[in-house]
Amino acid sequence: MTKTPAVAHFVAVSDLSKPAAEQEGILVEVSGTGDTKKNRAKALDIVQEMWEKEEIDLNRFPDGLTPEHIFYVPSDSPQVKSSQAVSDSSDSQELLPIVQGAQEIIQLTKLQLEVQEASEQAEQYIPIIKVVLERSRPLTAEEKELAKDKKYGKTIERLGSIVAAQEEFQETCSGNGNLVLNAIAWQLSQGAEPQAEKN
Repeated sequence: MTKTPAVAHFVAVSDLSKPAAEQEGILVEVSGTGDTKKNRAKALDIVQEMWEKEEIDLNRFPDGLTPEHIFYVPSDSPQVKSSQAVSDSSDSQELLPIVQGAQEIIQLTKLQLEVQEASEQAEQYIPIIKVVLERSRPLTAEEKELAKDKKYGKTIERLGSIVAAQEEFQETCSGNGNLVLNAIAWQLSQGAEPQAEKN
């Protein structure tokens, strides 16, 4: 398995004067880990560059674009179920709904990738699983050998655990991920490219 580079996520909230539940923004990924001044500066630079290139509508940030518009999206805890669960770890303040939504999107994406990887590893066991569930025929000699392998049980168990974790997390999500989706849809409707083109 290749090691993925460390990244930190931030949301640039477009209008701080709106009530928290109505705030929208742009999800930004920077290389590095954690909520550091350097990472915040990188996130602000990315959004400012998009703004200057008019990839973001100029009216999108009515009060300008400042460091106060940049919010860290904590992603270390897979068990984040509500803003209260994270409030202790990030300046004891409650997460903005859009930041919570961004966090949930990131976690759901990680879980989806894990489910897909586990499913790919379990694919070779599908015939065995079908036979066991349907009791339609005895296992072949090859299937018996596969089923006796330690990897068989571990793979099936891992897949079950990951699917359960994905479903549990999905059920506890706030639905605030739609705020990020709405912001993306709004950007695309303005004719902006979703990502800056590198010259």
